[in-house]
Amino acid sequence: MFERRSAPRTLLNEIGSISVDEHRSLPCIVYDRSAGGIRIALPEAEIVPDRFVLSLDACNEILICRAVWRKREEIGAATEMTDPVRPEKLDLRRELETA
Repeated sequence: MFERRSAPRTLLNEIGSISVDEHRSLPCIVYDRSAGGIRIALPEAEIVPDRFVLSLDACNEILICRAVWRKREEIGAATEMTDPVRPEKLDLRRELETA
């Protein structure tokens, strides 16, 4: 089978959350991650905006993501921020506007 990915993926199966807006977040499972992308699963994938903030609980990391593909309960997204962001210094509105 032909491999289309530009970077190898690391299996994670970690719990995370997606910020839908300033007041609401959705729990998700982060299946795998590569240098420039991430694959997540959640029951309500259709309500996640095209650009979103993903918090990875295990490593206390926050990523700005852009949805590239969607399935019923999965989203494949490009990560737009490679350096970890400290949650206490993150302004969600500013990060999404500049991404």
